[in-house]
Amino acid sequence: MATIHRFHEFRFVIHSNDHDPAHVHLISGNGNAKVHLFGTGGEPEVMRVSGIPQHKPSRLVKEVLEDREVFLKWWEEIHGKRENNDVKAE
Repeated sequence: MATIHRFHEFRFVIHSNDHDPAHVHLISGNGNAKVHLFGTGGEPEVMRVSGIPQHKPSRLVKEVLEDREVFLKWWEEIHGKRENNDVKAE
């Protein structure tokens, strides 16, 4: 498990024994969430939330979007490059 980023009380983590698609786990003392780097429509997508106040997931998704390329590089460093994880040019 590698902590790749911190934002307020949250640690952004990628597990070494995890699975596709590329995603990060957000962990705090009170809860956790799982966010796919590329969800439906290409934007980050919250897949699971537990114990996090309702107003926080949308801000956490913005944080993932702001640093998604860095997170994807970490994912590829840990899991190898996957063609379906490429950032789509618009």
